[in-house]
Amino acid sequence: MTNNNKKVLAEIPDSENHGEHHEIYGFYISGSKYFTIEIQRRNKVKVELSNFVGKSLFHLVNGTNNSKRIILIQRYTGETYLVELQSSEMRLDSFETTLKSKQCTFLGNTYQLKRIFARWMDEEVQATIIEVMGWNPEHQIYAFANAIFTKAGQLLKVDDVGIIADPETQSKYYLPAFGQAHINNLDYEGERKFVYIEGEIDFEKWSKLYFQAFETNGGIAILFLILSVFWDVVFNQVGFFPFLFLFGAYGTGKTSMTENLLRVFGKDFIGIPLNNATQVALSRTIASRNNTIFYLKEYTPETDEANQDLILTAYDGSGRVTGVKSNDNRTRIAAVKSAIIFDGNHLPNQKTAVLSRMILLNFENNKFTPEQRKAFEGLHRIKDNGFGIVVTDILKHREYFAKNFKREFDENIKELRTDLKADFAERTLKHVALVLTPAKLLSKKLQLPFAFNEIKRAVVDNAKDQNSLLKQTDEVTIFWQAFAYNVRNGNLIQFIHDDPGSDPKRCHYRKKMEESGESILQIKLQLIYTEYVRYCKNNNQRFLDSNSLRMLLTSKAYKPFIANVQKGRSAAYTDSYFGSCYQFRLESNENGFAINEVELNM
Repeated sequence: MTNNNKKVLAEIPDSENHGEHHEIYGFYISGSKYFTIEIQRRNKVKVELSNFVGKSLFHLVNGTNNSKRIILIQRYTGETYLVELQSSEMRLDSFETTLKSKQCTFLGNTYQLKRIFARWMDEEVQATIIEVMGWNPEHQIYAFANAIFTKAGQLLKVDDVGIIADPETQSKYYLPAFGQAHINNLDYEGERKFVYIEGEIDFEKWSKLYFQAFETNGGIAILFLILSVFWDVVFNQVGFFPFLFLFGAYGTGKTSMTENLLRVFGKDFIGIPLNNATQVALSRTIASRNNTIFYLKEYTPETDEANQDLILTAYDGSGRVTGVKSNDNRTRIAAVKSAIIFDGNHLPNQKTAVLSRMILLNFENNKFTPEQRKAFEGLHRIKDNGFGIVVTDILKHREYFAKNFKREFDENIKELRTDLKADFAERTLKHVALVLTPAKLLSKKLQLPFAFNEIKRAVVDNAKDQNSLLKQTDEVTIFWQAFAYNVRNGNLIQFIHDDPGSDPKRCHYRKKMEESGESILQIKLQLIYTEYVRYCKNNNQRFLDSNSLRMLLTSKAYKPFIANVQKGRSAAYTDSYFGSCYQFRLESNENGFAINEVELNM
């Protein structure tokens, strides 16, 4: 660990020549106190100005007009203190408040204090404050709370002051979380968890154990990790970044898999309970780190609308404008610039748009093979030593990844469109292509623990399962599920033309056979709507207002809907027996009929 503290924190010496020092600077040092010389009744009299001396070690640039400084205070009794002050706090009254907390005081006037400050500023060294953990594009470094990884591939650690000197660029950086000035500052507790802990194994060995322990889900998680370390490259070049959603019951391995993934970033592996956090708090937390992974736990149907909206906007990198923690009173955009993993025992199906922005990993099995257990135990034995080398091994390939990512992604899209017969939504197709990009691009450079074709099959099969789930959870499908349920339970009345007792004004639907042999379903949406809403409420599903539901069902893009060709009519068709209704094509299957792959059992 680099340590220049003996030089930086060396004792501030007394002035060698009091008169000469006073002549030049307006004060001198004696016995670790400041003195000046005044003329009193034509005699030179030394006047004590303080019971301390000090030195500005570093001028901390933060991009504002209210920069900070790290100041060494040395009391006349020998105790030393490091304090961090803003420029606005270097006024006599404000500075005196800080001094008194260290049992120090300044006895002089404002002018005399300014003369001392002027001398401090002549000797201070400039350093840049690193306020955001993870990737810092301006400086081309990846920052932990206790270290940085440079563009040249060097890992440099902080000294006791919190300073890192980069010999390659001659730059100096300040990481406050582990500096002496903040050693007892609880505001940096969260930052102190994002630390570099080197560990015993590199990426190749870690990923092999990880894949053996968590199999297919682990393989996808490894690729997600690589993408997250290059989050800015991915988003800047393709304009989106999906989330990972871990779905399954307790004891199926969700937490263990995530913990062993997040340990590559240090100690922040517990996760944030989603329903205990406000959107503002989540926005501020996530905005504090770039190119890493946040773990939001326990997604439930009660996840509030505000946090669901955060998810929707975070997908494409936008975020709410909020005042993040700042001493300069500036309002900053708390934008998401990191990957997010969710977990839960409930799928996020209240809004299909939420699920469609996620890569779903299903955890079904709570029984593990001997090989899985052995690999997991191998990770468990060494986890407390950290997996920091895993991240730096990935970061070494940043330049290569940035240069070739978009080309490889586009090629994956093209190949998948040709190879896959599945009816994938465009967004799902892009997610598959994205996950497979690091598998193809970095397979040899990182020695991934699986063959490309092996992981491709796993990712595609996983996407097919999710695609099927998306169809089941979209708003229109939920309507047909509600319709089928209410038909089965006798809550909806069928109109039968040959039945004299069938009243078209009271009936909800009619099944009709065209001369062409095509089966058609006619429904009266206004009469059905109440039962649809009741079904959604009973099943914790989000329901649409009647106008939105009607527009979706009668959209030109919705294939089962039969547009009305009657002159001067709306989307509703007027049947000579059943009256005004909406018409839909029925799909025949072995059990009867279906719409949107929902069996209607009429």
